[in-house]
Amino acid sequence: MRRVLLSLTVFLSVGLFLQPGFQPGSANALGIGGIQFPDIDPPVSIGDQDLTRAKPEWLPPALGENASVILVPGTTDYDGSDQMARTAGIGFYDSPDGVDHQPPITIVDYPAAFGLNVFGIRIDLAGVGTFNDSVDAGTATGVDDAYAAWRKQGQQGTVIVNGYSQSGPVAMNIAYELHKDYVNGVEGAIPDENIVVVVGADSRFPNTGVENVVPSFMDGMYTNGDRDPADTGDIKVISYCVQGDATCGVGNPFADPIGTFFYLIPGFYTHAFLESHVNDYTEVKKWDSDDGNTTYVVLKGDGGGNPWGMMLRDVGIPVPKEVDEALNTLIPVPMPGEQAEIGGHVIPTPRELQEQIYERLGWTVPATDPDVLDKRAPSDVDPTTPAATTPAATTPAAPTPPVASATTESTSSASEATTTTAPDTPTPAPAVSATTATESADSTSASESESEPGMASDPAGEPTHSEATADQAGPDSSDGRSSGDSPDSESASDTSDDTSADGAGPGAGRVSGDAPARSSRGE
Repeated sequence: MRRVLLSLTVFLSVGLFLQPGFQPGSANALGIGGIQFPDIDPPVSIGDQDLTRAKPEWLPPALGENASVILVPGTTDYDGSDQMARTAGIGFYDSPDGVDHQPPITIVDYPAAFGLNVFGIRIDLAGVGTFNDSVDAGTATGVDDAYAAWRKQGQQGTVIVNGYSQSGPVAMNIAYELHKDYVNGVEGAIPDENIVVVVGADSRFPNTGVENVVPSFMDGMYTNGDRDPADTGDIKVISYCVQGDATCGVGNPFADPIGTFFYLIPGFYTHAFLESHVNDYTEVKKWDSDDGNTTYVVLKGDGGGNPWGMMLRDVGIPVPKEVDEALNTLIPVPMPGEQAEIGGHVIPTPRELQEQIYERLGWTVPATDPDVLDKRAPSDVDPTTPAATTPAATTPAAPTPPVASATTESTSSASEATTTTAPDTPTPAPAVSATTATESADSTSASESESEPGMASDPAGEPTHSEATADQAGPDSSDGRSSGDSPDSESASDTSDDTSADGAGPGAGRVSGDAPARSSRGE
């Protein structure tokens, strides 16, 4: 019971501190329903720090050359200044010898908010909106921005998608959607080899990301578990995490309750203010995924690398590295990416335990990211596919004049559809008895071969294609959802094909006019 309570404490703490630092402005204030509380102007921001500029050795040497950057800001970093400082500002897009390639950078405009829903009341912890809705909106906008950048650079070179903290899932979702367009043959899709993703402090970092530890039960703040690197295909992904960061390197409270709780406060400080010092840190672990094309990098901070020592030194308290080393020995810092074990046995995280329990009960763990939802989709009925039917053993009614319709319901079954005939048809169809079902089936097949599915006969007898509604046009048009949807409804929402209404590929029917039409998913 003690460990369960500690898990809840971890979750609530993450809810308060996941954001990487506030920016001034009333939009950042705490809000509960229609009540808005006074804003908090923090005493420090990343832009105030003295940062080392150099190309990190763990990044591709040519990153930034002949490229465009789709930069997704973190929570409340609305203008992207913090994310610019911790990437372009410290040499991410420079050449190894220090030449700034100065790639054009597009700042993704999305809520960048962190909130949740409690009994139908939205609580805005930072910004305006829930965490899940914000991620979904950023994903939709970021995909459009990526296609626009790709066309602007003549459909050649590299599109770099960059995210941090909350925008880590956004960046990875963008990559997933772009890869899905490419493998599905969407015209104008960006090839995997022309996309690079650089993501810091991903909340779905393997094993130790906060979304892999915290159970998924809060509406608007659902977690999505471990990420499958194969879901982004051959897209090159570099995911880095500083040891002690409480978003990508949080401990497992079931296996190490003391260490998990002890490093929460400095871990949140590290996440908010110290990840921009990566050029001063030491690479302690690096590995490639078995599937896909992802490289994971773990960095150790300055001094002895203990989060408490790092935080205290950053605020001006000269803590010697010997203190770090002593703390590291007494209470080891969780290693990002490693599964927790006791006696050689892997200990599941609270969220992994939730998945096991739900699976046995036949329930579905709530999730919102498209890669998770798409994996659930095959078990659901695709509403765009007509159901198979059996000839009815009843006598049909007398023929009636046809009614032309601008749209057809994709979910209507063939057993409910009425075949229309031209008004001048003189004789009704003969009655079909139960003993002549086979003959009826043959005649039905013959009539279907003369009229394509999705077409209705007009009064002149000419077939007319049914037109898709605006909400059905474009790739991933069924992705729209709110974080309050039930898991089943969510899993059925991402099953539409990535094809535009007129087959014109990216740019046809887009909301922005620059890329395949997509819903804003919750916004």
